[in-house]
Amino acid sequence: MTHLKRPYFQSVTWSLPTARAVLAAMKTVATLQDTRPLDDISREMLEATRDWVLKETIPIATLSRISPSDFAQQVQDQRQRQQALQFLILMPYLDTQVDESEVALVNAYAESLQLAPHTLRSLRLVCDRKLRQLLIGYTRRSITTVLPGQGFWQKAAIVLSILHQYLGDAQVAQQYQALESLPDNTLGKELYRYYRDRNFPLHGEENSFSEALVGHDLIHLLSGIGTDMEGEITVAGLEAGMSNSEFGFELLLEVILDFHMGLTFTTMGVLEAGVNHLKPKALMEAYARGLQMPFDLLDSDWDFQTVLEQPIPKLRQQYRLQPSQYMAS
Repeated sequence: MTHLKRPYFQSVTWSLPTARAVLAAMKTVATLQDTRPLDDISREMLEATRDWVLKETIPIATLSRISPSDFAQQVQDQRQRQQALQFLILMPYLDTQVDESEVALVNAYAESLQLAPHTLRSLRLVCDRKLRQLLIGYTRRSITTVLPGQGFWQKAAIVLSILHQYLGDAQVAQQYQALESLPDNTLGKELYRYYRDRNFPLHGEENSFSEALVGHDLIHLLSGIGTDMEGEITVAGLEAGMSNSEFGFELLLEVILDFHMGLTFTTMGVLEAGVNHLKPKALMEAYARGLQMPFDLLDSDWDFQTVLEQPIPKLRQQYRLQPSQYMAS
């Protein structure tokens, strides 16, 4: 497993001045340059980012407005800039109403930082309600980033296997049905229960999802984070932290749109969408947990089959998954 990539932002550390600048910029976006009060969820996001990621004790009330140009001067390191901008991009989503003025301000910060991540373009598309266009781009990047294989034909073969397993693959199904015989509290046995308790078909059974997507479910089991709407957002925060690229924040955006803004982005009627299920303290704690992990468990090169017989407590220790203070039910 040493060949797997570690979290993209794991090496980022913050000094007191840079941490203060990040929080000031987040507050500037939340208050639209002091033209409106700081709402409760934005305050909680500032506090959670301060406590779990920046690890400082800066009082939120002492933060002053900071301009995009001053912010860029304060934050010079490239990875710091990338991570900070992702935090700024999250701010307009918190009140579930992304508007033009917020997008313009975040774009001003991005321009000063000379950055243009996909999540920034996604923010514009959400503001303009161009969700179909956003979904097309997101799906394309998901196939490229998450699915195993190199090049078009290998990726196409994986997509075909997903369709094949959805129709039913007895050989694959038999492998997952055999997990029932494993001892309790092993990853494989709990994965089996995870599907059966929810009346989900096992991989290979008719109407099942591909085993190429099983990593997300294993992260739920390993992290102890629940599968309700709050849990889906929270576990996406952990995935953003452990991600070996900035794509982790796109995974987080997906569930924010579905379960915090209620936009039915990727649920497509299979799952119910919801509103106001983002809990900043749980989210940022999970993000910090992900940053501590040795590598990205959504990496297509992670061979989860080799650890299905291992006890979950042992794997949590191996993957440095610390207990949560804000466990989603």
